[in-house]
Amino acid sequence: MGHLAVALAVGLTALVQIFTDPRITPGFIWKSLLALALYALHGGIGLFVLLVLLPRNPDAAVGATVAMTSWILLGMLGLIRFAPRTQEPPRWLMHFGVPDVGLLLAIAWGVADVAGLV
Repeated sequence: MGHLAVALAVGLTALVQIFTDPRITPGFIWKSLLALALYALHGGIGLFVLLVLLPRNPDAAVGATVAMTSWILLGMLGLIRFAPRTQEPPRWLMHFGVPDVGLLLAIAWGVADVAGLV
């Protein structure tokens, strides 16, 4: 019950900010919804590929978990970079760099583990 109350409080404060902040325009809202829809599509593609390619043995669970988690985090980096925002994120997040390479390597390791190559 406490988690629901916290979620409702966060949602209510977000709505208050949306309706009172002059920086949040209808264009900002539509671009945000588009970015979130693309992020959901990104996650859905990853889940689809995972379900199609994942063998049905428990040995592949760790690799699949690492690959899917890294895929979602890579999408989150894209969301940070391309979604409209009211505050600028740190500069090191705005360009391809170490976080991207690390996540791509983790995805490659996870896929190789699922395929039995590791």
